[in-house]
Amino acid sequence: MLVVRDLWFRYPTSPDWVLREVNLTANQSEVVLIIGASGSGKTTLLRSITGIGELVYGGERKGTVVIGERSLNELSIDELRRLIQIVNQNAYTHFIEHSVHTDLYYSSIAIHGLTKGERWFRKVVSIFKLSDLLERRFFELSGGQLRRAAIAKAMLWDPLVIVLDEPLMWLDDEGLEEVREVIITLKSLGKAVVVFEHRFLSLLDLTNRVYLLKNGTLFPIEHEQLKYPRKTSLATISDASLSSDKENGENALHKEKVFRAIDIWFKYERSSDWILKEVQLDVASSGDNIVVYGRNGSGKSTLLKILAGYLAPMRGRIEKSSEFRAVYLPQNIYLFFTEDSLGKELRVICFQRRGGSKCVERGTRIMRSLGVDLDLSTSPFNLSWGQAIRTAISIALSPGDKQVLLMDEPFTGLTYADRLALAKVLAKIETPKVIALSNKEAVSLMPRARIYELRDGRLVAIKQEVYPEVFEAAEKCRELGISGVL
Repeated sequence: MLVVRDLWFRYPTSPDWVLREVNLTANQSEVVLIIGASGSGKTTLLRSITGIGELVYGGERKGTVVIGERSLNELSIDELRRLIQIVNQNAYTHFIEHSVHTDLYYSSIAIHGLTKGERWFRKVVSIFKLSDLLERRFFELSGGQLRRAAIAKAMLWDPLVIVLDEPLMWLDDEGLEEVREVIITLKSLGKAVVVFEHRFLSLLDLTNRVYLLKNGTLFPIEHEQLKYPRKTSLATISDASLSSDKENGENALHKEKVFRAIDIWFKYERSSDWILKEVQLDVASSGDNIVVYGRNGSGKSTLLKILAGYLAPMRGRIEKSSEFRAVYLPQNIYLFFTEDSLGKELRVICFQRRGGSKCVERGTRIMRSLGVDLDLSTSPFNLSWGQAIRTAISIALSPGDKQVLLMDEPFTGLTYADRLALAKVLAKIETPKVIALSNKEAVSLMPRARIYELRDGRLVAIKQEVYPEVFEAAEKCRELGISGVL
């Protein structure tokens, strides 16, 4: 279905080749998994095998790419669409209309004409079990449902190859299972599936081959190297420097409270359902790590926005110390940035907080200590996902004043090694934090935090569960070089 031989690629703005001598094969009914560190070239590889790198970015490609026995060089854009389809990290980018039915139906008609289009529409609705979702709007779907609809739309073209770019990004534990089912379906339909994914543990049993992208070149990896890493004991995990505050956890409740959510109720306009009900939460002044766990759509982001002051509760109130300010880091981390360079981002926040040049110097030091050693003229919108998260944390901390960090899914888009490294960094920062997480793998990285589950609108304290395989995978990623510099 897909054959790549001796592929080289570079962008017009750089003399250096991003990809070098890449070889890749994906056969019918196979799943090929590609892993690698942030910035290793996975996005460039995706662009180069689909023609986007040349057609959109004006890059230079050498080597051979064959899709369904046809060379990439001889294919028009329309022919490419019918042979290979990409499902993006952000599934919302695939849709034009508001409702699932309208978007998929008219897309199918545009591709195939009326009669055949209606037949293909009914086919993908049946295959991907979308009947119950047709009348819903896209923003009403869970992460797994949204990803399923995006893959169904790609399948309207009946391509030979489906490329899934970080399909588990932003997904909760239920959404992960939905994507697994979809991948199994794609295999049964005879498609070649190429998956780029950091969070690979839950997909290994579905894959036929695994490749590591490192220094611009692909290397085959045996499943056993990732399935059966060195076993990590729970005692080792407990001593893994995941917290510098030995009194964290429940003891934090005895410290001074800087934020208090008291009997918070909230629902959105036109909705009869309460998103939040009777929510109570206290945030202590120092070293308090709080995790709010819940499925997508449970209200975690809404709660963070209320704590940040972006939304007002309909009932209840927020009490906070006048000395502390809340800093919200959104799920889509690029929405945190407002300026066209890292230097401007630092200068703006330092000016707002009256920090001056010392504030900028402090922010630069923090940024470099977190592994972002880039020229300050670099645009934040050109950073990798992992770099963007670390940069946002650095900018938030640069004024050096008292604050509460409100972080929405900070581990998204990171390798297992970088997730663990970030968890260690967060644990060492004395600034109190409220962190929203939707999957238990990520929750496992915060063993000394106070854990709450947001369930049916109510916040309930729960016990921590530790997943040793997450720590084992982090160690294996470090051994293979699938990590940043943290």
